[in-house]
Amino acid sequence: MKFAFEGQLLCYGKQKIEPDVRSFGQMRPVLAFPDKSPRLSPDSPTYFMYRGVEKFGKIRYDITRILSLDLCGEKNKTYGHAHPPSKKGTAWPEIYEVLEGKAHFLVQKVSRLGVEDAVLAAGKKGEKFIIPPGYGHVTINAGEGDLVLANLVYEGFESDYSLFAMRRGACYYETKEGKLIKNKNYGEDFELRKSTATLFSSSFGCFSPFQKLSLLEAARDYRNIEFLEKPELFY
Repeated sequence: MKFAFEGQLLCYGKQKIEPDVRSFGQMRPVLAFPDKSPRLSPDSPTYFMYRGVEKFGKIRYDITRILSLDLCGEKNKTYGHAHPPSKKGTAWPEIYEVLEGKAHFLVQKVSRLGVEDAVLAAGKKGEKFIIPPGYGHVTINAGEGDLVLANLVYEGFESDYSLFAMRRGACYYETKEGKLIKNKNYGEDFELRKSTATLFSSSFGCFSPFQKLSLLEAARDYRNIEFLEKPELFY
């Protein structure tokens, strides 16, 4: 399906969809240097979330547009969140596709003992990326222009932003120059693994249909996306 933007509106087929907007004022609590110049006005938009653009049963197809901005010395990014566990105890997964631009997917697995795993995976147009159960995540606009993503996710849960708010973002920040800085609110005893979106995701069996199909193409066969509604099938 072709899409375009008119200002903040997403033009998708015959639809014109209003976004949920994340402002600079809302992003300041998760920035490395929230008082560093250049600063935007509090109500300046940083990214737009178009939820429920299409639906496949209880699986939602969303689009997110992350502007090309300098966020007080950082590359623009999403706020960051984690997914709660389902009734069967496995946290909900999610899958993304890069529609335009270049992405850095930062995923982290955090327990009471600290950061158990942290991965930065690079993704380009057409590539997909899985958020595994138990990982929180942030998406960084790593390119020169806007980053546009699609995602498939089960609609029956609320994302949890609390850890990112409490610890001022993810366990690493990426500066405008591309330098990665450890967030010391998570401690010191962890390192960052680097990968690509495809390499990281292909270690999971449920990723196989997405190697050749777009999210929309794959979602037309429920067997490909059943793991999103029943995360206990993920592995």
